[in-house]
Amino acid sequence: MKFKVFLINLDSSTERFTFMDDQLKQLGIEYQRISAVYGKDLHATDISKVYDPQTNLQKYDKKLNLGEIGCYLSHVQCWQMIIDQQLDYALILEDDSVLDPALMTVIQHIDNLSTDWDYIKLCHGRKQKGIVQSIALDERFSLSTCLKLPSSTRGQCVSLAGAEKLLATAYPIARPVDIDIQYWYEKQLRCFVVRPFPVIATDLDSDISRQGRRNNAKRHHLLRIWQKVKYELELLKYKQQLPPLPRIQKE
Repeated sequence: MKFKVFLINLDSSTERFTFMDDQLKQLGIEYQRISAVYGKDLHATDISKVYDPQTNLQKYDKKLNLGEIGCYLSHVQCWQMIIDQQLDYALILEDDSVLDPALMTVIQHIDNLSTDWDYIKLCHGRKQKGIVQSIALDERFSLSTCLKLPSSTRGQCVSLAGAEKLLATAYPIARPVDIDIQYWYEKQLRCFVVRPFPVIATDLDSDISRQGRRNNAKRHHLLRIWQKVKYELELLKYKQQLPPLPRIQKE
């Protein structure tokens, strides 16, 4: 398997880089640092090429802040590198993550799966989501399908096919990247979740929040209610299209 680890890190976030570098070195994981896009450095013309406020409010209940746009573009860089380098898949990490000592064991299990997957979530947001189907990877870890994917993009594996699908549906950016991937059916993504999660949150303040807190953005409450109802209905509609679990090809 042609595989790489990408670490997304702002140039100014040196403490976060040291924090992640120490963990990755302790686990013996080679990685490539990806210089994150700092939203506040983007010119208005650059933003207009990738972000449309009208499309944003058709698909999400509040205007995206510069940090959310920069975060999305940082992940776009990783997806593009997967394609350019023709990787089988990559592990993409954000720099506010605590890594389980068994992370590389999980990667070895993923290496042994059949290739009929696009995206494997290794982290969760505030709420853990229900499991539809599951297979054991070993005595500790399992691979599952979830109708509602967990939020957060601290840790995920993205295949070549997954990167192509994500890039094809990236623009105009309409939602934060973690929320956008929850709409897996729009992108025809074959998504799975590893549990227990081998990548978890730190108590570090979000670099995205420093550029405009998501929770402080003006919400369009009626739009939010409608979008939530619509999302739940769409999930029920596409439940039958959840992908079958990949096969374990090697022991």
